[in-house]
Amino acid sequence: MPSLRNRIEAVLFVATEPVSVEQLCEATGEPERKVGAALRELRESLADRGIALREVGGGYRLHSHPDAREDVERYLLPPKTYMSPASLETLAIVAYLQPVTRAEIESIRGVNVDGVMGTLEERQLVRELGRKEVVGRPILYGTTTQFLESFGLRSIDELPPLPEDAPRRVNGQVIAFPQSERATAAIEQIHESIEGHEDEIHAKTDAKLDDSVADELKRAMNGSS
Repeated sequence: MPSLRNRIEAVLFVATEPVSVEQLCEATGEPERKVGAALRELRESLADRGIALREVGGGYRLHSHPDAREDVERYLLPPKTYMSPASLETLAIVAYLQPVTRAEIESIRGVNVDGVMGTLEERQLVRELGRKEVVGRPILYGTTTQFLESFGLRSIDELPPLPEDAPRRVNGQVIAFPQSERATAAIEQIHESIEGHEDEIHAKTDAKLDDSVADELKRAMNGSS
């Protein structure tokens, strides 16, 4: 009978998406401890080959080795296949602010994103997550497992941190930084109307603030960090 390492390699070879440790345990009938050891052994055995074992999207997959990337791309991709700056910018907004609506994306980019979003969906980099419970119930978008694989991420948590002046969520709403300056009176009005009442306002996402809503809005209006 093949070794556990080879059995796991066979499962990963036919898999069309990342396979979790739990799925490998179920497929092989072996405990997690042995599966983990076999995965480490498999990774070491592939060190000098054209195939690599990577942990992405909450599981494991076999990939072509990064050093062979240019050869693989020349073989697989048609000429001039690339992502435009508009596509990359839109994808970054979705990745960092998901779940996000098209209107929120357009409020940051300042242009219509229907065409770009269509392209990203065709490439299976973004997908529909549901509907936002507001008037009109717009579609919410987020990234896919294909996005994680394409950028070599195990989860969204591995995205590099945003700069202080980047768009973010405040109380579940997207605030595009920097915004034009407002009068001091307007800032004070925000403090008076919001400060002390944050607990009464429920965010629609899991986004969390380091400071009070009033302080976040004040920084947004000042265009500062």
